[in-house]
Amino acid sequence: MEIYSSEEQQVEALKRFWHSYGKAIVSGVAIGLAGLYGWRYFQAEQREQAEQVSAQYSQLLEQQQSEGADWLASAKGFIDAQNDTSYAVFAALLAAREAIDNQQLAAAAEHLSWVMNNAKDAPVKAIAQLRLARVQREQNNYADALATLAGSVPASFEAQQAELKGDVLQLTGELAQAKAAYQQALASSEQSRPLLQVKLDELAHITAS
Repeated sequence: MEIYSSEEQQVEALKRFWHSYGKAIVSGVAIGLAGLYGWRYFQAEQREQAEQVSAQYSQLLEQQQSEGADWLASAKGFIDAQNDTSYAVFAALLAAREAIDNQQLAAAAEHLSWVMNNAKDAPVKAIAQLRLARVQREQNNYADALATLAGSVPASFEAQQAELKGDVLQLTGELAQAKAAYQQALASSEQSRPLLQVKLDELAHITAS
């Protein structure tokens, strides 16, 4: 390493260094600052957007109390506009419930299918799956309901899924399979299920085919 014997030599060395690398240093600092402030701007913009969506969702909830059946159109508009947010998922679940209350089962099934395909949270997907299968059962679409229930769910939902599958199978006349589904539900359940036990007892005479 070069050793400088005087202040003049050190000054000259600094001049040479700055002449060689000064522009690169300035550019690097500028890029670093631009990146820092750019990231902060991005974060601020994201927060602002999230606050706007939250406010719109709150407004949608307020409109539900006054618009009645017409609220479904407002909900669909919100879902379409905010389809990549969790608020859209919550709105779709609410819209499905509103549609069921208004006997619009096809619309309810559409919203619940959307939740199943777009929700990122596994429990939310499971809730949508069970509700969709119940709607399809009410529509007498038993094959669709069984197809819906074929999807995997978290362990905490397995008992409900198996019981609902048993209900649908019983409606189709597949009593042996219904009994097996009820047995699976009982085995998966972590708590007492008196009604499930009654369903199983009613099929006690059924033997496996």
